Amino acid sequence: MKKITKLFFLIFFLNHFASKAQDIHFSQYYLSPLSLNPANTGNYKGDYRFFGNYRSQWRDISKAYNTFSAGGDFNIYPANQQISGGLLFINDKSGGNLNVNKILVSGAVHKKIAGFNLHLGIQPGLVIKSIDFYSHSFPEQLNWNTGKFDNTLTNTETNVNQRSTNFDLNAGFGASYRFGKWEPEIGFSYFHLTKPKETFLGYNNRLPIRQYYNVGLNYFLNPKIILRAYSLCGYTSKASNWVTGLNVEYVLNKNAFFTNSVYAGFMWRDGLKRNSDSGIATVGINYSHYTIGFSYDITQSQLKTAVDSKGAFEIAIIYKGKNTRLNKKAIPCERY
Repeated sequence: MKKITKLFFLIFFLNHFASKAQDIHFSQYYLSPLSLNPANTGNYKGDYRFFGNYRSQWRDISKAYNTFSAGGDFNIYPANQQISGGLLFINDKSGGNLNVNKILVSGAVHKKIAGFNLHLGIQPGLVIKSIDFYSHSFPEQLNWNTGKFDNTLTNTETNVNQRSTNFDLNAGFGASYRFGKWEPEIGFSYFHLTKPKETFLGYNNRLPIRQYYNVGLNYFLNPKIILRAYSLCGYTSKASNWVTGLNVEYVLNKNAFFTNSVYAGFMWRDGLKRNSDSGIATVGINYSHYTIGFSYDITQSQLKTAVDSKGAFEIAIIYKGKNTRLNKKAIPCERY
């Protein structure tokens, strides 16, 4: 465990200043566990879990953004140690016909030391990006007879591929600690650690590392009300994404396996040294095996004029199996 931790922190410092590009994101990032941090694989109370997320952004624009993810994970306990495995699929369509498909395998180990819950995860996978060049026009496709671009003409572009396939590798760490009514948690994750080659034109273009840092604080105000504060900062070169907010959760009832509750809140998306992006309204429910969350982004950037302040709609669904592992032992004793 010490060797794994040292190796992870070595990767952390070597790649700290290497970020350069943007990537997909969800407003309800806390309901997309494996796309947030590989260390979240198996980080829950249960034997297995399935989840799905859908995001539709700027639907009033002809070339909107649509993102879909689905996956699942499970826990096993060899030698009384918690080890988790999972699978994540992501599809993202942007700019009209740029498609990104990711198939990622996740693995994590979990350890409780001096009351701290520690999580360390890794996530290798395959990324496939494709684009239909016949849906675009190039300078050489100007038809001088009509004065219009005609994409049926030869574009004269050489060394152009319509598909890019590469191996990717992500890693992350998380920790939490419960004391009294407070439960803080932190996490950081790094994506594209191998800096995979990504290009449609045959150039040696390398995808830079993306960094995610998240913190959370759960405050159990009383048996019925829980305050959950969230903050996530993503950074890649000069592109940044910062989401902060608060959900207020009301507990309806609970049993040995599940807590049934409803929640609502508000979040804000901004960036580092740039204009604000959007406000985000959130609502959701936890009932039996299910968690269902909805969010809506209200655009505040300069794009709000074009989209009439409309932003993105999201829905997230999680199904969690019961925890059949015995956590407490009790020896019955007859009373005389």
